[in-house]
Amino acid sequence: MNTESEPLKSRRKPVQQRSRITQGAILDAFVRLLVEKGYVRLTIRDIALVAGVGIGTLYEYFPGKKSIAAHCIEQRFSDVGKRMEDWGRDVDGLPLQVVVEYLLDQLIKMHSLHSNEWSALIYLERLVSDKQSFEVLYHKIAQIWQQAFIVSSDSAAYSDKLPEVVHAAVYGVLYQTLMLSPEKLMYPAFSMQLKALVMGYLQIPSS
Repeated sequence: MNTESEPLKSRRKPVQQRSRITQGAILDAFVRLLVEKGYVRLTIRDIALVAGVGIGTLYEYFPGKKSIAAHCIEQRFSDVGKRMEDWGRDVDGLPLQVVVEYLLDQLIKMHSLHSNEWSALIYLERLVSDKQSFEVLYHKIAQIWQQAFIVSSDSAAYSDKLPEVVHAAVYGVLYQTLMLSPEKLMYPAFSMQLKALVMGYLQIPSS
């Protein structure tokens, strides 16, 4: 199968619990093999074997390897947005400095737990994700940062600040580090410097 021209949409939406489990097993197997073998070397047969499903069953869900990759990336990065929304509710109404520091702490912690998976997926994103999917996710995350500004107790002081700038700064530093030196996410200095970058733009005095 030509993975460059195959459709990226999954063939079957997992409505029932069993279907969701099967699709989840396929995606988990893909990520595991991506880390172990790399995208070029892993095959549909490998994915089916590790997932514990037949190749025919796998093709009921996805038309090919590139579709699995695109779906996995979309799901993983969309989950970042969902978690950020939850974290934002935890600090709703607090000063923006507290909100930003909390969100950054949670983002760093989330990505450091499985940094090898994130590193592999970020590299792969550049190969398989389309512009439309990237734009949708980009605007979603930027809107979450904007909401963090709005609900903070001192929101009026930051009305001229752009959430897109905060997102671009965090995304760039966090994901470039994950690709090149993922172990640095565990260093206290990384957290301090990322916070300093964002706080510097927002002109929030360091505590």
